[in-house]
Amino acid sequence: MLTARTGSRTAAGAAVRVRIGVERDTETGEAAQSLYTWLSGDPEVLAGAGLTPVRRAGAPGPMGPVLEAVEAVFDSGVQLASLVVAVASWRSTRPPADRVHIERAGVRVTVDGGDPEAVARVLRALGEGGAPEAGRGEGDAAPADRPGRQD
Repeated sequence: MLTARTGSRTAAGAAVRVRIGVERDTETGEAAQSLYTWLSGDPEVLAGAGLTPVRRAGAPGPMGPVLEAVEAVFDSGVQLASLVVAVASWRSTRPPADRVHIERAGVRVTVDGGDPEAVARVLRALGEGGAPEAGRGEGDAAPADRPGRQD
């Protein structure tokens, strides 16, 4: 589980920072590493966002430092949308237990689905600071402090 250590500035041209993590990742950080590799290979994401792997504190795993999360820095809502679509696409390839959280400015949203409505709800929640319309439904995304669907 990740702690909220995100920040953003909303002034025009200012950088926005989000942190993306996978709940219940393995001790080796396999899911977070897979997510980082997926996002790093997406030209839409790379065109607008700087990606940084976040290493888990503590002793390294058998293959070196263990990845805990991915941080992305960008300066527009279009880049955030590209990132959310890429995360949702990756999520659709993973087992149900690999729940993804995106954190921005203290708001933590769970990405449970990749359909357009779910992506729009994630974007609203991240852009509006956790607006109530980011509620739950089949394939929806919701703030992580609300109970989620367990597939």
